[in-house]
Amino acid sequence: MQYLLKEDSTMDLDKLLKNVQKILADVDNDAKFDNLSNKEIYVPSIQVQGRNVYFNLHHVNEKGYTEKTLVVYEDKLSIGDFVADERLDHGQRALIVAQQTEPNYKALAKRFSWMKPTSRRDYKYSFGLGDRLGNASNAHLRFLKGKHIFPVIAQQSIRELTLMHRTNTDVFLDAAWSVFDEGFTYGWGAEGDHVKTEYEVDYAVKVGCRTIVLDCTEVINNKAVTLSDEELDKQFNALDDDQKKYFNDTYLNKTFTVGAHNDAEVHFTKHDVEESVLTFYGAVLFATKIYHKFVVPYDLDFEISMDETPYSTTNPNHYFFANELHRRGITPTTMAPRFYGEFQKAIDYIGDLDKFEKDFSLHEKIAEHFGYKLSVHSGSDKLSVYPIIGRLAKAHGWHVKTAGTHWLEACRVIAHKDPQLFVDMYRYAYNNLDDVKDFYVFNAQTDGNAPKPETVTPDHCQFVLSDDDGRQVMHTMFGSLMNAQHNYHYVFRDKFWDILKKNQKLYDKFLNIHLAEHIDLLTGKYATKQEALDALEPKTDIAKEY
Repeated sequence: MQYLLKEDSTMDLDKLLKNVQKILADVDNDAKFDNLSNKEIYVPSIQVQGRNVYFNLHHVNEKGYTEKTLVVYEDKLSIGDFVADERLDHGQRALIVAQQTEPNYKALAKRFSWMKPTSRRDYKYSFGLGDRLGNASNAHLRFLKGKHIFPVIAQQSIRELTLMHRTNTDVFLDAAWSVFDEGFTYGWGAEGDHVKTEYEVDYAVKVGCRTIVLDCTEVINNKAVTLSDEELDKQFNALDDDQKKYFNDTYLNKTFTVGAHNDAEVHFTKHDVEESVLTFYGAVLFATKIYHKFVVPYDLDFEISMDETPYSTTNPNHYFFANELHRRGITPTTMAPRFYGEFQKAIDYIGDLDKFEKDFSLHEKIAEHFGYKLSVHSGSDKLSVYPIIGRLAKAHGWHVKTAGTHWLEACRVIAHKDPQLFVDMYRYAYNNLDDVKDFYVFNAQTDGNAPKPETVTPDHCQFVLSDDDGRQVMHTMFGSLMNAQHNYHYVFRDKFWDILKKNQKLYDKFLNIHLAEHIDLLTGKYATKQEALDALEPKTDIAKEY
């Protein structure tokens, strides 16, 4: 492998070598690396394998940004796996300084298997942490250490990748280097999120994702839900005779017992059968194809998303989909129905909690019956339903996906540190909300109650991130805000990144509180949303410390 030896860097490398020798001595004496002379060594990243040493340097540059580089001390015969910027030979060994690149990730992953994403099948509880910006995973991993919850930290849909000009490789590497940085040896997940085509599945697999979240939107016939019984009959009767016979013989007027204790039932009326077949059978066939082409050969986790529909998934719908997979020998890792009520972006659950509990309970029992876990999509900020989900799925386990509201915590940093920039961003988002009308359905588009731009001033702007409609405006417009240009210059992106990079510690703090709001309710630490919020540090007071 190539390396560059900088003439003026030998003294620095000599000092690094002395720190490496101190690390080895500390290992021999069960010490804790607390007397290293180089304070740029990020202690959580230190790994010692025999007499080989690996760690990251965190260097604050002249702009106030933290730059991260890899240091490796290893036998000369093997260190050539790494692409080095600087090198110092030391007897039979060498010390190198290298960038956090894909080749260097692969070299490191050869030495530490926990650097590679793994399956979440053996974990009872898992949590998706989509990081749109690529700098939230360190805070997430620090928070989840020791909590026995499997983190899926490489999780971005193709739509989100496109909006942020990132690739699956970018997302994967940002996550993987954070895993090494934090010494997170407990297992982590990388998924191809909401992939809709064979091409997108293949792309995610080749990058290294271990989970496929198959979004069946394009093969689910949502129009079937709107049909009258007469029109349902007409379209169902147009099927082949053997198909009609199979579906009627299997489901019509049948009642199926479900649940770990056989304590619930799913019944199919004529309407249920015809609606389930016409809506979801195409998705069953598509999922079967993906399963045999990708999931089995690559031993992947397999999640099926039924939630990207305008209508709630009925219990017969869910049972039909699961049973048709089962008779083909397919048990997904997780399935994501669309639950009763509204799971709108960036705000709490909208709907009757008692009805949600009844609906979720039966979906949970169907999942238990077929041997997979439920996946709750658009889980960000759904604090009111977390106690219900945590209680009903405690024995069997759950998977909850969050993503976009981590971006809102970044916006919170902007509101504290550069209020005028936040005001300008909100005004642009509010005035250009039509940009996302085809992507999202949310109240801020329709009820007219989002804060008017003239009410959002530098002295009074943080309230936007506590207002449901204001949160939705900022949340859904993230792509437009980060990509807006004028005269070939980004309007907000460069200023946004400058503030965020200079205030990473504040961002990490906001992220930890935000994640605690979710996890503490899911795990039963607090019984209600208000109890959890009262127990956590108020975000409005934190910025003064940073």
